[in-house]
Amino acid sequence: MPQIHDTDNYTVPGGIKLFFNDGTGERDLGNMVDVSMARESEELEHYTNRPGARVKDKVLALSESLAIDFSLDEPVIENFVLFFKGDTAAAQSAGTAVATDQKVTLGASSSFASLGKRGAISSYSARNFLDYVYLFDGVSTYTNHSTEADTAAGTPFQILADAGDKLYCGKLTKFNSINIDVATAAVGYTSVTWEYWNGTTWGALTVGGTADFSADGTGLITVPGDWVTTSVNGVSAYWIRAQQTAASPATPATLNSIGRGALVENTDVAFDLGSSTVDAKVRAISGSTLVLSGQEIKVTYTYPTYASSVTNIAKVGSIEGSARLEVHPQSGRGLQFDIEIPKCQIKANGDLSLNDQEWLLIPLSLVVLDDTDNTPTHPYGRVIMYDAQA
Repeated sequence: MPQIHDTDNYTVPGGIKLFFNDGTGERDLGNMVDVSMARESEELEHYTNRPGARVKDKVLALSESLAIDFSLDEPVIENFVLFFKGDTAAAQSAGTAVATDQKVTLGASSSFASLGKRGAISSYSARNFLDYVYLFDGVSTYTNHSTEADTAAGTPFQILADAGDKLYCGKLTKFNSINIDVATAAVGYTSVTWEYWNGTTWGALTVGGTADFSADGTGLITVPGDWVTTSVNGVSAYWIRAQQTAASPATPATLNSIGRGALVENTDVAFDLGSSTVDAKVRAISGSTLVLSGQEIKVTYTYPTYASSVTNIAKVGSIEGSARLEVHPQSGRGLQFDIEIPKCQIKANGDLSLNDQEWLLIPLSLVVLDDTDNTPTHPYGRVIMYDAQA
């Protein structure tokens, strides 16, 4: 727990996000402004005159209330539903489109990363990739094979034809596997070694599996704790490199691709396919040998499209659900905390002003409701505080 007193406890709020779940899945309401929290208590006071003067000796709370007032400045149809008490947003002129090789950075194994597309996706897949692949001739020339390396039917390219050649494989995020698709298997390579940059020098890297370019396979990387970015050919990334010691190998390897490998659903990654009100998402699965939390992958999927969305005004009496408020300022700016609210109601809290000289704001209020039946230990919610010093 945070120590009292410590200057790390001083906090400037930031990273404020509000998630609301109306029963169809948790949704990030978007950017918030003018956020405030109000707690009120109606009290019954008791007085006594026993000391010789009338003094207060007892206070009982008759009622408690908690509300979060805020404005949203992203007027998407789902936020208009909250303001106007509309029914669910209905898509008009529905169709489909395909997102191909969309880059997504995976969160922790328990945290989904949004694909930024609302509606249930289909025909989805995920794969690994490398951002950069260079062949260095051992003297001064780098040949860029990045495009061919990430193309399934690309032009095969030769690697490590001489003892001084080095194959550099780089990515903007750390990775723990490297898929190798061989066009021509190497013959005569000796002592194929892999290295990584540890901040000071190139150190030996353990790459298991088929990593000598003699056959198709996947090299499994034992990720070093001191692996850091460095610059190769003017490009900063997490780099590994391979070389072999034979001066004139009988047959240098040629590759169809490298780093391009499929990820298996429910083994390497898990998908939340999304709904009409919730973005589709993907996350890493802990323990995968092919993907890491925090790694960038490529995802391909079919998603729904529409010309417009419609919701009816004053269609429902109230909009109830659960909520989670995150306050996660950047490192060094204080403590991080969450407020979980098991039951609440969202309603309009002011006028919707259409001023052509200001950002359009949707004023809302989240009112906490009792949820004793379902969460008796915290019927009105709870605060989760994280240690800034951890």
